[in-house]
Amino acid sequence: MIEDAYIIFSKIPEAGYVKTRLEPDLSAIEASNIQSLMLDKLFRVSRQVKASTDIFLAYQGHDDAVTAEFLDNVPDWIHCFPQVDGSLGLKMSRAIEVVQNQGYKRVILTGSDIPQLTSNAIADAKNELLDHDVVLGPSYDGGYYMFGAGQLSVEEFLDADISWSTASVLDTTIKLLQDEGKTVKLLPKLLDVDFKADLDKNIEFIKEN
Repeated sequence: MIEDAYIIFSKIPEAGYVKTRLEPDLSAIEASNIQSLMLDKLFRVSRQVKASTDIFLAYQGHDDAVTAEFLDNVPDWIHCFPQVDGSLGLKMSRAIEVVQNQGYKRVILTGSDIPQLTSNAIADAKNELLDHDVVLGPSYDGGYYMFGAGQLSVEEFLDADISWSTASVLDTTIKLLQDEGKTVKLLPKLLDVDFKADLDKNIEFIKEN
């Protein structure tokens, strides 16, 4: 049995629903298309690791028809399930728990707006989880693009008093973990895509195979 799992955590690309901070530099349709391209990039990355890692998509949709059409076109090696309602931390912790409960020893979750993510980063995270309780991938805005854990209950560290989308997210999460005696490994920083300036720096990574 495969013991490792990778969760892509994402909204379904839909104009006016995703990547709204790219507007007004881009139209709602253009912003949605960027989200689609970033997901396609992660799907390609996931294909490179699927021999040793089971792949999941934890999705949040807005329009039922758009969601159904998108899911119909997700690669067949990706197992899809919806996010729960609630805070971002609760959504992430429940997504991890859904996969943990299927018996995987190591579970890695990333956002969908990190075009610099590679299969090597996923492999590195898996290896670090052999010796650490949690692996975090910091982003340059003070948050993180990756949360990886073994068979550790993660809800108290994610569904917590965290000011999401602020520069304190990473530091707060590390403190919560260390206060409970958990070991944390930080991976190299990567740039996520929130604003047009981020997109300009990432466009070559979005397009590469």
